[in-house]
Amino acid sequence: MKILGIIIGTSDEPVTKKYYRENKSSLKILEEYDVFSEHIPYDFAIFAEIKRQGELKHIEVIPLFGDELTLEDCNECDYIFSIFEGVYSFMDGGSAGYKNYMNVLKKTTATVYPSQKMQQFIIEKHKYMKYLGDNKYKIPPTKFIDLSRISINPIMKFINKEELSEIIIKPELGAFKTGFKIIKKPTEKKVSDYLDKLKKQGYKRILLQPFISEFNKYGEIKTYWVDGKFVYAYKQQWKDGSGVFQHQDKIDKVLLRECLITASELLEDIFKDHEELVQCRIDFACCMNNDKRCREFFINEIEISPTIGSDKYELDGKGYSLLAKALLKKCK
Repeated sequence: MKILGIIIGTSDEPVTKKYYRENKSSLKILEEYDVFSEHIPYDFAIFAEIKRQGELKHIEVIPLFGDELTLEDCNECDYIFSIFEGVYSFMDGGSAGYKNYMNVLKKTTATVYPSQKMQQFIIEKHKYMKYLGDNKYKIPPTKFIDLSRISINPIMKFINKEELSEIIIKPELGAFKTGFKIIKKPTEKKVSDYLDKLKKQGYKRILLQPFISEFNKYGEIKTYWVDGKFVYAYKQQWKDGSGVFQHQDKIDKVLLRECLITASELLEDIFKDHEELVQCRIDFACCMNNDKRCREFFINEIEISPTIGSDKYELDGKGYSLLAKALLKKCK
């Protein structure tokens, strides 16, 4: 019997009461890992669904815990699927935790989905952002900065050239807005002080981009795909520091179609140039230099191990079942 290891271990995005009620029998096995109905993180719920389907396919599905990942445990598996990914390893264990996570996946004899190389390509945002630009996908003006050799002059030159009165800074290995900052009226001191702070926190590279005021006005359109096929989309906006979500039925149909066409083309390119992905989330935002809508939306982010919930706007968790089916098909 083949063994499939699922890397889990977050405490994020607990499933809804509705999802728990409808999947109570398969979620029961999580009690073995001290996870109970009061708080079942999304990755544990996906693991339970993969395990349920795996039994029907005669594939043994076991948990691998990302914060204590070892090469010995991974080598017991024929296949490994990452839900808890490198960003979590950095959040939990800093640079040492991230390095261990990546080294184990690089050295294991198991087949890893997504591969260690692909995970690194996405996590190190400057790599995939450059890929998007080289392939003529619309992205905002971006300055990639290596914190090991900061030079403020080219950074300020970029800011002045783009006439930026507000900037955003996103660190690679940042998630859930950790390290994210908006700087109004950027000066050498403001930018240098914040980059020094990120460097002390262990970040290696950052992206500097214009702050786009229309971003929250129109919201971010997040599109979720399994095995290259569209599953659902939703819109996210921010109010008082909290996310406000809307079902895809509330998204302008012309706008959504534009985003889906672009995302489908991008996935075709990624599958051809890199590897086929079991799952992917491609996020779009608006608008660069004007107040237009559809054709001015740009790709804001790519996630290949996304946090996916079980709320109504995410089809009540039905994506979990589709994801499990696609993954097990690969393992067969």
